[in-house]
Amino acid sequence: MVLRLKRRLTDDRTVEVGYGVTVSHRAFSYAEFREVEATAMRIARETLPAARAFEAATFDDEDLPPEHEEALRGQSARHAVKLLLLRFGTGWDGIETEDGAPAPLTAESLDLFLDLFPGVAATLHAMLLSPWAELEQEGNGSAPSPHTATAVA
Repeated sequence: MVLRLKRRLTDDRTVEVGYGVTVSHRAFSYAEFREVEATAMRIARETLPAARAFEAATFDDEDLPPEHEEALRGQSARHAVKLLLLRFGTGWDGIETEDGAPAPLTAESLDLFLDLFPGVAATLHAMLLSPWAELEQEGNGSAPSPHTATAVA
């Protein structure tokens, strides 16, 4: 086994979302990815709906129902996508304003896009972070072995 100091993760990427929509971004480091995740979780906690925030304040974290954690993770993933695209996004294609002009990659247009097409946030989250997830799995002792039937072909 060898450890490579340069990986394909240092290249700019274009992600195809579907329906003719592509999102381009410049490379970001693992540390930047983890910082975005932490910031996204903090924002998700700060922007909890009032009922969920009251519930979180009333109970210990261990006693919260699973719906609370699911809602928090969902909001965090959405915020992570928005943060990654605002910090590292270089553009997108296939998104237009009402008058047919290309939509700018701004916080407002991202919010509108994610509100109108809620499944896109999960798709973008998975696609933007897939190289880092693969890298984490590669370093995981329980990851599939490349020399067994569990390896991905």
